[in-house]
Amino acid sequence: MKIVVVFAHPSAESFNHALLEAFLKGVKKAGHEYELIDLYRDGFNPVLADVSSHSEPGDDVKAYQEKIKAADCLAFIFPIFWFRAPAMLEGFFDRVLTAGFAFKYVNSMPKGLLKAKKAVVIETYGGPGFYYKLLMHRIPWRRFRSVLTFCDIKIVAHQPCYNVPFTKDEVRKKYLEKVRRVGEGLK
Repeated sequence: MKIVVVFAHPSAESFNHALLEAFLKGVKKAGHEYELIDLYRDGFNPVLADVSSHSEPGDDVKAYQEKIKAADCLAFIFPIFWFRAPAMLEGFFDRVLTAGFAFKYVNSMPKGLLKAKKAVVIETYGGPGFYYKLLMHRIPWRRFRSVLTFCDIKIVAHQPCYNVPFTKDEVRKKYLEKVRRVGEGLK
């Protein structure tokens, strides 16, 4: 299996980076190929400057689209900032998952074009799970899931990690182990 991992956190010292390493450890153990897209390290520009349907995507966007085309599975690892993915990842969706590549309209209805793709979503939260699940009605997850579903990408694993800045080391270790197992269990 060929996996493209889209990582969106500015710090190599973050828990998100530890989750990335754990996931890749599982992926390697399972014998899968992977390619890492580190949006911050790549210097990706998330700003959608031209929304004209006639404009040709830039070389950076074309390169990311080719990587996605070649992949069987996409993995997204990112924190939740202000109840959404970081602007870097939101911009990746805006610029890369474009009409004609990720979706099209047929008789005014959207049709996803990435049907054969699977996805893994690993996200971190600064607060407790009950807050996001009960009080916020899982808004960050629902927004993110909607983008993938719109493109007809099948989500095969979702691992939220709650209360990350305040949780105990043993809880973090459990999160790392769960994420490693997700990478190892991909089929």
